[in-house]
Amino acid sequence: MKRASIVVALVAFAGAGVALAAEAPPSMTHHRCYVCHSDRQALAGPAFADIAAAYRDTPNAAARIADVIRSGAVGGGPWHMPPHPEISTREAQAMARYILSLDPPPRARAVKQTQ
Repeated sequence: MKRASIVVALVAFAGAGVALAAEAPPSMTHHRCYVCHSDRQALAGPAFADIAAAYRDTPNAAARIADVIRSGAVGGGPWHMPPHPEISTREAQAMARYILSLDPPPRARAVKQTQ
């Protein structure tokens, strides 16, 4: 019975146009990404959903975001993303794919950063 309730809830979300994002990779907690970011709200850094919105139509968006994670960036408002060379390319790519899986907020702010 509980399983049927979950299926009904998922169908209801899908029918309401709510997309379910993938689960955040454990490395995002391990590397403390959530100290500066959250999925939906800007903290010391932009919300991951805002980053996804800014890169939505960018070719090779996952690779570009992964590069920013590892190399750092300045720009896109008051934020400065310090470099994180301790994060492997593979981990950074998984993080970037998760970020891009998030639906943008109704009125996403542009947060695209330049290197």
